[in-house]
Amino acid sequence: MEKKFKDFPDLEKCINIVADEQNLHFLQLIKTLEIMNSPHVKKFKHLAFGLVRLPSGKMSSRTGDNILYSDFIKEVSEFAGKRIKERAKKISKKDLEKRALAISIAAIKFAMLRQNLNKVIVFSKEDALNFEGDTGPYLLYSYARAKSILKKSKKKPNLETNKVEQKELELAKKIHEFDEVVTHAFNSLSPSIIANYSYQLAQSFNEFYHTCPVIDSEQESFRLFLVQAFAYKLKTSLNLLGIDVLEEM
Repeated sequence: MEKKFKDFPDLEKCINIVADEQNLHFLQLIKTLEIMNSPHVKKFKHLAFGLVRLPSGKMSSRTGDNILYSDFIKEVSEFAGKRIKERAKKISKKDLEKRALAISIAAIKFAMLRQNLNKVIVFSKEDALNFEGDTGPYLLYSYARAKSILKKSKKKPNLETNKVEQKELELAKKIHEFDEVVTHAFNSLSPSIIANYSYQLAQSFNEFYHTCPVIDSEQESFRLFLVQAFAYKLKTSLNLLGIDVLEEM
């Protein structure tokens, strides 16, 4: 670690992200640095995380009971492709492969990042690829729905309105929480805060969507403004998690 700070003298913080099985080792390391009066000890942070397991049990490279990423993403993509075909019968092979890969990556990343760091993650492709509930595909679908609304409308979004419905207000409040959520996640070194916010934001949008018609309504311009703001905040939230959105699902 001392070498790292020597090689990078402008380094403000060093965060070691290591499985919680190594907690004792890093506690000992930090204590050793304190005893040595190291000037860098306050810049050093050990961020522990729980292991990822499959429904069949723990993976181990030493016993050979592990899964290569190339095989894993292929299996998840094939499963996602089957789910997409159930919804889009006439999709081309190229678009199918593109969407399946994007949905698979979103499903895997979100399933991991929505968990608390110290929690053991049991990954199930069936659960992670569900288009309903707290999943990556659900968030991608919510974003695509919002973009579809914006594309269909011939009016321009406008913040002015004569009245505000309850679900409109709830969505606006949730959108407004974005900056505070990101700051909290940064200070806590916890991406799950952004992941959980993303899900709550999508939930709020879908409740708004089912309660407050947008196209051809008297409040169309104002509701378009909410839809546009939602799409922007959800896309930004997912991008912070390393997840790319899809314009169409």
